[in-house]
Formats: sequence, C-alpha cells, structure tokens
Amino acid sequence: MNSFKAFWVFSYIVHHSFFLKVDGGESLVPALYVFGDSSVDAGNNNNLHTHAKANVPPYGIDFNNNATGRFTNGKTFADLIAIKLGLPLQPPYLGISDSKRYQVITGINYASGACGILNDTRDGECLSLDKQIEYFTSTVVNDLPKHKHLKSKDELKHHLSKSIYLISIGSNDYFLNYLNPQIRSYKNMNPEEFADYLLEQLSSKIKTIYNFGARKFVVGTVNQVGCSPNLYCNETINQMVKPCSDKLLRKVQEMEKQFSGFTNISKSCIQEGIPCANRKEHYFWDFGHITEAAVDIYANECFNGSKMCFPDVKKLAHADL
Repeated sequence: MNSFKAFWVFSYIVHHSFFLKVDGGESLVPALYVFGDSSVDAGNNNNLHTHAKANVPPYGIDFNNNATGRFTNGKTFADLIAIKLGLPLQPPYLGISDSKRYQVITGINYASGACGILNDTRDGECLSLDKQIEYFTSTVVNDLPKHKHLKSKDELKHHLSKSIYLISIGSNDYFLNYLNPQIRSYKNMNPEEFADYLLEQLSSKIKTIYNFGARKFVVGTVNQVGCSPNLYCNETINQMVKPCSDKLLRKVQEMEKQFSGFTNISKSCIQEGIPCANRKEHYFWDFGHITEAAVDIYANECFNGSKMCFPDVKKLAHADL
C-alpha cells in the first residue's frame, strides 16, 4: 500500500476518468466516503443509544438552524470537502433506509461520535471503525451493484477507484482510552508504543477498504488533544499524543496568519447552552469541537493549498496513472 503522509495525508492509485452531474455541474470524483468520529459525524449517532449526540440546539445554528447531528455550529470538514468536489453532502448511513441505500452513489457518511480506531474505544453505543468498514462493505457488496449505472464489474471498479475516502479518527483513542485512568488495557505501553500500535491498527483497517478497490485516501491524524477549552493546553497530554502525529509527519505549524481573525482561541462559543453571537471569531464551538469558521480554514488549505495536504485534495481528485 502507498506510504502515508501528513497531518492530512493521501495515498492514491487511479486509472480512468468518471464524472457525475451535480446540480448542473460536474463533480471532480464520483463519490466521497466518510469514516471517523464526531469531527465528521453527520448524524449516525442520532440513531444510537448514546448521550454523544448533537441533534439539539444550538448545534446546527448555522446549518439552516437545523441540528442534524453534526458536532458543530455548521458544516463539518467532510461537508466542505464534498462541496468543493462538486458533490452533495454525504448522508449518514444509519439515516438511510435499507431499501433506499442502493440509490446513493455519491457517497455515504459512516462516522460516529465517541468512537475510535480501537474497538474498545467508546463512550456508550457508537460505530467503531471496524463497524463502519462493515457497513461500507455492505455498501460495496449489496447496495452499489443494484444501481443501474454500477451493475457491471468495470463500472463498480471505476467508481471505487476514483472516489475519495476521508478518514478522521483517533483522538478518542486517547481521550476515552489510553488517557482514561479507568481503562488499564494499554497502560503497559509508553506513548511511543501506543502510537505504533494505534497506527498499525489504522493501517490494517485502511487496507481492508483498499482491498475493495479504494485508491484515494484523505487520512486525519491525532492533533494536540491536550489543547481544548476544558484542558487549555496540557503539555503533558500533548507530549503523550505527540508520537502519533510525528510518526506520520511532523504536525504542520499553526497557520498564524489565517487564525489571526479569531479573537478567542481558547474559550468555547457555547456558554451555559447559549451560543456566542460572534461565531466566526471563535475557534472552539463546544468543549472539544471547532466552529465552521475554523473548519473552513482547514478545508480550504487542504483542498487547494500547500501547507497541510500532500498532495492537496484537488490534485488527488485529478490524479491518474
């Protein structure tokens, strides 16, 4: 498998062009398939028995004032990338009826808040990465071949090889697992060893997706999870998490010029259940999720920039052998 890079990273092997019409225009890729945690969950947790839900106000206040289950005030990183690719937003897998799933060929969102790379990383009911891949497997084997445009093996192969697979997951494996004093499973591992183990597990799971024909990946690594409104910047935690980011590629420097527009980068926008009025000036939306304004910076830089994504998503979409 191609080697991984980045804070946001890509591997790609492609061949054949394939475009879909979206709202009168052409999409750059046939579909975007999304895997991950609450950073990109589009509402799967709404259908699970968990308190980790974002289906009540003020979540979604800038998403047509509709709390869809996204853990932010507006669109997620996956949403913004989909828009830039010329695709509709990916519906949550659990929000699509069994009889309708074959009709969705522009991508599906399998992400689930409060879950992680490891199966024992969870807070309540959620979709582990293995479970998400199980649902993706069902999409490929049972649903896509039923669509009139993907009935032949070649058509399905082209669809899967040209689509983009966005994976944003890993922070919960620290917050809810490795750093959780009540969980002893990995306490015998030092941060370096745990990072190796975590990335080995992630690599194995990505290979499963790859073996179905996926060739274009956008993979998000673990950030400085020690920096949040609840923790401010706990350098002890940051140092424990640091090996995970370093082993893919040294975390990119903070884009100070781009973030200069944020007047508050440490305080949550939501205070006592009430959202701030100046949401475009806040970096954090709640205790650990960022605002759409912050996500937009990452999405723009990742789609057509040079500092964060290697290559950027636009080049990835056009890449061919």
